[in-house]
Amino acid sequence: MTTWTRMEMENATTKSAVVHGYWGEPTAMIDWCEPNYEYSFYIAEFWNTISNLLFVILGIYGLSRTMKEGFEWRFHMQFIAVIVTGLGSAMFHGTLQLVHQQCDETPMVWTMLIGIYIIYNNEIRRAGLSDRLVVSVLTAAGIIFAIVHAIYRSNIFFQVIFGSLATVCSIGMCVHYTQVKDPRARSVARSYVRNCLIGFALWLTDLNMCHHIQQLPFNPQGHAWWHLFMGIASYHGPVFMQYVRLDELKRNPKIVGTPFGLETIVIDGWDEKTTDSQTKKVL
Repeated sequence: MTTWTRMEMENATTKSAVVHGYWGEPTAMIDWCEPNYEYSFYIAEFWNTISNLLFVILGIYGLSRTMKEGFEWRFHMQFIAVIVTGLGSAMFHGTLQLVHQQCDETPMVWTMLIGIYIIYNNEIRRAGLSDRLVVSVLTAAGIIFAIVHAIYRSNIFFQVIFGSLATVCSIGMCVHYTQVKDPRARSVARSYVRNCLIGFALWLTDLNMCHHIQQLPFNPQGHAWWHLFMGIASYHGPVFMQYVRLDELKRNPKIVGTPFGLETIVIDGWDEKTTDSQTKKVL
């Protein structure tokens, strides 16, 4: 078993000892397979902490590109949420304190709520719902989750909510994938799915096979790899949806590579023949 409650940690035999560093005894509801304070007195789970840098780096890069290309505010918020999630996760794994665990898990749910608004934006408009109403409902849902999660402190509650929202997002992404013809855009979508699946498999392995993992000559750091794969997915998902949005607006988007091995979007031009007045607004 890879994770422990605070009571189980006292009796756990899969770790040689519960080590307390700068942040003291862990108060978080979960403690991952990586040994605590192995590399630094100030960082509880070293690799699980620094692996979150990818969320922050790709989030900042995605936000800068989003602002440069003039995308709508919802895409700005998506990358901001990715950055906040990375910072919150680093705080959680770096300290193993309960308050910081919620700084990790709550932004994850908020990121999914923003994703739902982006992915299902066309369906929202076709249903005749106002943006203000939908945003208000999603914002209220995010606030309610944060309050309930802070009060009841349930891992199962978080996992069910996050998993359900991720499933809803994935279904919408698959629908958009079938409608997109550009091979590079489709490749970005496949990268999103591939990285999510690989990351989730590593997360499950680290979660359920810690006893076996700790018998190995070295710890493969499955949870840190989960962060890396999900960091890439958290970048490629919004980029794919940006392509979908630009393609709908006849902006002739193109997916291009960068010197860093990342894909990004450039806009070739505007199709003046478009007749939808909504598409003539600035992104």
